Amino acid sequence: MKYVLAALLIFLISMPCFAQRPDRPFVPLNAYSLEGYTPIPVREAFNLPNGIEFSSVSSLEITSEGHLIVLHRAAIPFLEFDGDGNFIRAFGSEDLFARAHGLTLDDDDNMWVTDVINHVVMKLDKDANILMSLGSKGEAGDWDESIGSHKFYEPTDVAFDSQGNIYVGQGHTRAEPRVLKFNANGEFLTQWGSFGTGPGEFAVAHSLEIDASDNIYVADRENFRVQIFNVDGLYLSEWNFDAMACAIYLHDDGFMYMTTGFDGEVAKVDLAGNVIGSLGRPGDENGQFGEGHFLAVDGNDNIFIADVVNQRVQLYRKE
Repeated sequence: MKYVLAALLIFLISMPCFAQRPDRPFVPLNAYSLEGYTPIPVREAFNLPNGIEFSSVSSLEITSEGHLIVLHRAAIPFLEFDGDGNFIRAFGSEDLFARAHGLTLDDDDNMWVTDVINHVVMKLDKDANILMSLGSKGEAGDWDESIGSHKFYEPTDVAFDSQGNIYVGQGHTRAEPRVLKFNANGEFLTQWGSFGTGPGEFAVAHSLEIDASDNIYVADRENFRVQIFNVDGLYLSEWNFDAMACAIYLHDDGFMYMTTGFDGEVAKVDLAGNVIGSLGRPGDENGQFGEGHFLAVDGNDNIFIADVVNQRVQLYRKE
């Protein structure tokens, strides 16, 4: 198995900077179907006004008032819906992003967005005005305080610990995959990670979550696992799966929800890494996924999945 993973990593390094469908059969999770969920067609789930359609949906989040913020790769990058799927607004400047990737909300509903072409992380207010920017726009490289280099290389996602420290995953396919840590003011603290299959190494550090005990969960996508670290980057443990671990979302019901990207499923996982059940399969029909890129779960346990390939938000409604 280690030789297969090593060959996969060599292949990844040679790939272009955006995820491609894997050159292998899609792999299903070895899990029972998650009961009590119904996939809702887009036109039933969302009241989209004339002239507005989902483009490639990169990520999404639930606000403190239960609204859904959708980040898609369109001239107007953000869409907002209320809890019933009613359209509220489209907002954000068309020159904000070159290729938006991850979206995370902080406790004040500020939006933190990663851009894998501009190599920056931006903190935006509720109206998408820039409050802070980390990285050197348009410049890829290493973050090295000793030489004054403040650069990301394909930042992917953002998470926050209980002290307000900021964690950024990077390395979409070409770059050295790492997790970088900053304080709440954006001052660099530490970083860890490299290409590989061992503890503390990554294929892609694609998605981050942090629990109430400040355990840091990193979806190590093509390594088919989630790795867990403390706030200093010390490896603690890992969860291994039968398919990609593309995106993770820690819900307040005490479970982690996970997408498997091109492998086409969304799963509910306990905090020992056991898959409780899964939904979906690869495809473009209702309840299927081209690439389940990121996800969010609302207060009613409804699951929203950003499908960047099928260019839609797939809703699985909890009955």
